[in-house]
Amino acid sequence: MNWPSVSVVIPSYNQGRFIERTLLSILRQDYPRPIEIIVSDGLSSDDTLAVLNRYPQVTWWSKKDNGFVDAVNKGFHEATGEVLAIQSSDDFYLRPDAFRLSIEPLLGEPDLAISSGCDVYLQSDGVKFSCSQLDAHDITPLSLLMRRVIPQHCAFFRRAILDRVGGLRSCIHEGAEIDFWYRALHYFAGRLVPYHTAAYQLHDQQRTRTSDKWYESQVRMVETCEADPKYGRRFKLTNADKRDLYARWQILSEQRAGNTASLSDLIDRLMESPECTSETIDFLVLQGLIPRTGQYAVRRRHPNHRAPDFNWYQQVGGDVRAVA
Repeated sequence: MNWPSVSVVIPSYNQGRFIERTLLSILRQDYPRPIEIIVSDGLSSDDTLAVLNRYPQVTWWSKKDNGFVDAVNKGFHEATGEVLAIQSSDDFYLRPDAFRLSIEPLLGEPDLAISSGCDVYLQSDGVKFSCSQLDAHDITPLSLLMRRVIPQHCAFFRRAILDRVGGLRSCIHEGAEIDFWYRALHYFAGRLVPYHTAAYQLHDQQRTRTSDKWYESQVRMVETCEADPKYGRRFKLTNADKRDLYARWQILSEQRAGNTASLSDLIDRLMESPECTSETIDFLVLQGLIPRTGQYAVRRRHPNHRAPDFNWYQQVGGDVRAVA
């Protein structure tokens, strides 16, 4: 197989307690080509730099930046790989074949430009976890909004996407990576592959748990793309889709804020609406917002599902790449 070269960009700021795990989960991949690791650090004041100094294979710098978007775009500018990934400095890959499983679908399909596995949510205690549903489907702008978001920490994409749509946009204050996928999917095909390939680490200081701008940013993402002729002529939501999506975003916002009473009221109103679709019911079930009944009462485990080994990268005698 003609495996492409890979660059992984890691935006970093004061995640010294996690970043070595992130690095080792890349350095111990069994991928057959060199992996370029680029850490774009925003002047961390914890022990991040001490960790980075232990790994000469890693390209890194520590300079003041303007946050996640700026850090990632600086990493993109330095990356040389044919395929790229963004990995958070507190998340990590779950298995030594994560790169091969994710990138293999790109090999035989030139039109496929984004390939992503599924994720596992690891609680702050490092023990309790929940698994996202294993799924395999083509990803479109509509499915990204209405069915399932691409998990950044699991995704790989071709360099051609950067050439076509540019990097992350600073006008999207939360979920800039979702906006990146959304713009890319106007031109390129994506696919979800049914393996749990990365862990999303839950903790008090993570970026997406400390921001209140998620909903505002998602609205701006859709509106600015529809107003831009180069995107708007390729895809637009229908009015019915917009009403459905707005209701879902309201529900997710209340869920994120922990507003139980208003969350329950919104779900009841949505389900009682004559415009409530079967896709919306599917969405509420998959989010764990309504009980599994009928066809959802028993969900069969996917044959690829297996209990994750969160410590696989610590294996004694495990190879660490000398050159990347």
